[in-house]
Amino acid sequence: MAVRQSPADGDALLRAKALSTPSRVRILDRLHRASTPLTAADLAQAMGMHHTAVREHLALLIGAGMVRGEGLPVIGRGRPRTGYVVVARPEPAEAYRTLASMLADAVRGGLTARTAGRQAGAMVPVSADGAVATLRDEAQRLGFEPTVRVKGQVHELVLTSCPFGELAAQRPETVCDVHLGIAEGVCERVGGAVVEGIRLADPRKGGCRITMRVTPAPMG
Repeated sequence: MAVRQSPADGDALLRAKALSTPSRVRILDRLHRASTPLTAADLAQAMGMHHTAVREHLALLIGAGMVRGEGLPVIGRGRPRTGYVVVARPEPAEAYRTLASMLADAVRGGLTARTAGRQAGAMVPVSADGAVATLRDEAQRLGFEPTVRVKGQVHELVLTSCPFGELAAQRPETVCDVHLGIAEGVCERVGGAVVEGIRLADPRKGGCRITMRVTPAPMG
């Protein structure tokens, strides 16, 4: 029997497709940083892309509900113009905005996804309870619904849900490496724990585990 896809699942697939190409990530990032709507011509000039390619990317971003077009005043006797802006979306789209921002940073800086994640992890707000709690709080904010399992010095952060399920299934080398990098960045910044690795599960079902080993505090 075929499984009927919910509207929420369909939206997730559209967002996954929209974020699966570096050019669209760059366009989304450019629109995020713009203080006024940008036309397709503005984007093409700023990014060194052909107008047709920009319009195709914009169509996918609009279809995913991440960008919208709005009419701009006509200049002189010219044709009506359309400017594009990022759509403000409720949670859990915050996770997608965060991922898009990290991937855009990676594209601009020639970084790997893991390195981009590590840099992002170094900027996560620190919990007074240490590295594991800091990472747990960040995972909760992004919608992973984390739990922590403790086995002596080993702490496992279990991600019971994945807001990037479909995208992670298609591009695990990108999405999962970003989140492994975040864990490493958090532990390097906070101290007191080191990341030993990540054990992957089916991202559409959840259950991936990030393993950290708590290190004893140095003797004063």
